[in-house]
Amino acid sequence: MKRYKLLLTIWWLKITRRLKTSGHLLTIKKEGSGVKNALIIVPEGQENSRTARYFLKSLYKNDKADLHFLMENRLYHTYNKIFKDNVKTYSVHSEINWFQLPRKEFLKRVLSKRFDAVVDMHPEFKLPTAYLTYFSNAPLRVGFSSEFSEYFFNIIIDKKQSDFIEKGYQKIQKLLGI
Repeated sequence: MKRYKLLLTIWWLKITRRLKTSGHLLTIKKEGSGVKNALIIVPEGQENSRTARYFLKSLYKNDKADLHFLMENRLYHTYNKIFKDNVKTYSVHSEINWFQLPRKEFLKRVLSKRFDAVVDMHPEFKLPTAYLTYFSNAPLRVGFSSEFSEYFFNIIIDKKQSDFIEKGYQKIQKLLGI
């Protein structure tokens, strides 16, 4: 049932033209300065968040960019010792609608600031965070490869089944220059 609801929602977004592939190419050069500010969406799930926690510790100590973090309420207690500020939380039950799309108030609250990059760290496709990434209109919208990633992200990190997720996170860090 979940899969059909996801397919129906994406089909509806495409038909109503609320979702389009970007259709333009990006160029990333060594001479670039990296991003000035970014929103990092922390993955849900115990195993995913444990792996991400070690990666995010190194990012948080980095002072090259103004980093903001978004995570589900249930994860905050595991990260509150790492992140002291720039953290926003959300509740799946109250801020995500039946179609698995973020509510308008939630989008306004999270995207009140313009970001150079929005990174969805979920290794598997999650419609609410993918749509939030797309809706941000950030120049760099980064996510992992999936069946629907081309609609939501303009930079897609290829994740092979045999690779560890840490490799994907390192690619993201290198890509953003942080």
